Amino acid sequence: MLERFRSWGPTVILSDGDVVFQPRKVQRSGLAEAVDGVLIYVHKERELEDVERRYPAEHYVLVDDKLRVLTAVKRAWGARVTTVFPRQGHYAHDPEALAGHPPADLTVERIGDLVDHDLATLRARAGAVAAGPAGGR
Repeated sequence: MLERFRSWGPTVILSDGDVVFQPRKVQRSGLAEAVDGVLIYVHKERELEDVERRYPAEHYVLVDDKLRVLTAVKRAWGARVTTVFPRQGHYAHDPEALAGHPPADLTVERIGDLVDHDLATLRARAGAVAAGPAGGR
């Protein structure tokens, strides 16, 4: 998937959590070498201006297993971001973590399912959702 994402444009791991543990985890996994950058913040959804400054783009695609983060980013960037919720990972099936958040622009069972989507389709989903009834997110 990372190769596919990189064919669309710069691909960056945007992570949050412990500023010592997270970089080590990304480095040891080999993911750091497979992307164009790694940004780690305590709360990534609060650092969107820094993300934009470092990686300016007309449109972003954010894949995250936390609906809370996807909702916050959608509120900030609106139709400039396509939010993708893979239903895998620690938070993806936690009823408390899911409660009270609108759906992402796209939900997939696993990140690998994105291979069936192209960038134009993903961009269109962001605009369609932003223009629809839940567009005020």
